[in-house]
Amino acid sequence: MGKAAPAAAGSDSRPIVVAENVRKTYRLADGRSHLALDGVTTELAHGEVLVIFGPSGSGKSTFLRTLNALETIDSGRIVVDGVSIAEPGADLNALRAEVGMVFQLFNLFQHRTALDNVVLPQVVVRRRSRADALRRAHELLAKVGIGDRAGHYPAQLSGGQQQRVAIARALAMDPKIMLFDEPTSALDPETVSGILDLMRELAGEGMTMAVVTHEMGFAREIAQRMLFMESGRIVEEGPPQQIFHAPHEARTRAFLEQIL
Repeated sequence: MGKAAPAAAGSDSRPIVVAENVRKTYRLADGRSHLALDGVTTELAHGEVLVIFGPSGSGKSTFLRTLNALETIDSGRIVVDGVSIAEPGADLNALRAEVGMVFQLFNLFQHRTALDNVVLPQVVVRRRSRADALRRAHELLAKVGIGDRAGHYPAQLSGGQQQRVAIARALAMDPKIMLFDEPTSALDPETVSGILDLMRELAGEGMTMAVVTHEMGFAREIAQRMLFMESGRIVEEGPPQQIFHAPHEARTRAFLEQIL
């Protein structure tokens, strides 16, 4: 699959996500505070694939989680598909139905089968009939390559298979945006490529995606834009060609030299 078409070539060139001066502080157990996000400002266009990278603790995952309000922000503004999600009264359940999220550690219901993990959110959040939800779940489990594992429980599945269930569950909501928080970091090397192939397929279908990853070869291939973060700030952003071959910031160059 090739890259998704740039947003400007689509029917809607307006950004689907706008983040302006987003700040987030955590209170630590010892009473000190940690500034996780320090004035983050960026946008995500329709159909764009954005890769976010940087050292551990740089704020990458925190920022991703603010985009579907899994983390509240202290100040700033986040607008998703025209809705300012930090405003009082914002319908966060409706927001999360439009923003699919795939976590590092799968977050599946351990007491439910793969099929039920994909069916349940459709029935509860999308209010679909069970028959329609079952039909969609079977389609998606087949799409992600584990149609024959529908009746298995998470404990009976490999890490890669569990992550495929998690991706199917997110897609079942027919989201406008998919967020991936280091989706391969908990997998063994032999299963990583299968998950990356699946994400390439989604990108090729035009899915709007924001991906936190350390898989730089994958990022170089799939991203239309990359953000390098450190200490809660965006140090540099640009297309992969710039980031990999002519980064503007010395810190970006130093980080890439360490991991490439």
